[in-house]
Amino acid sequence: MIVVVLLISFILEGIVSNLVPTSSLFIPLFSIVSLLVTYPLFNENKIKYLIYSGTLGLLYDLVYTNTPFINTFTLIITALVITFICKFITINKLNLILIILFVLLFNQTINYLLLCLFRYRIFNNATLLEGLYSSLILNVVYSYILYVVIEIINKKRKYKRII
Repeated sequence: MIVVVLLISFILEGIVSNLVPTSSLFIPLFSIVSLLVTYPLFNENKIKYLIYSGTLGLLYDLVYTNTPFINTFTLIITALVITFICKFITINKLNLILIILFVLLFNQTINYLLLCLFRYRIFNNATLLEGLYSSLILNVVYSYILYVVIEIINKKRKYKRII
C-alpha cells in the first residue's frame, strides 16, 4: 500500500502542476505529503523509510526537475525531520495539519537554499516567501484527504499502525 500511495501522489503532483500555473496559490507538493502520511505504515523501519524517500526524491529529480540529486537529498533530510517529529508527536487528524505545515515550510526552505547554493536560482526573499505560502493550502487539504483514506483502508484491511 505504501508504494501505491507514493506513486499516486507522485503522478498526481505532475498532473496538477501541469494544470495549475506556477504563479498560483496551489503549488502541489504531494510527494512530501505522502511521505508524512505514510510514515506510520513503515512500523518503525527507518532504513526502509529513508530508502523510499531517497528513491522518491531521485525519481522526482529524473522526471520533474533538471536538478540532479537536489530533491533526493532534500527528501531524505525531510524524511529525517519527519522521523524526529514523530518521536514526540503522534500523527492524527489534529496534529497532521501542524506537522504538514512545518514539514512543507522546512522542505521548501531547504530546497530553495540548495538551489541558491548551486546557483540554480538567485536568492530573493520575496521568491522564497511566495514559494512557502503558495504551497500550503492545497497540500494541507491533500494531506487531510490522504490521511482519511489511509485510515479507512487500514480499518478495512487491518494493517498494523504503530503511531
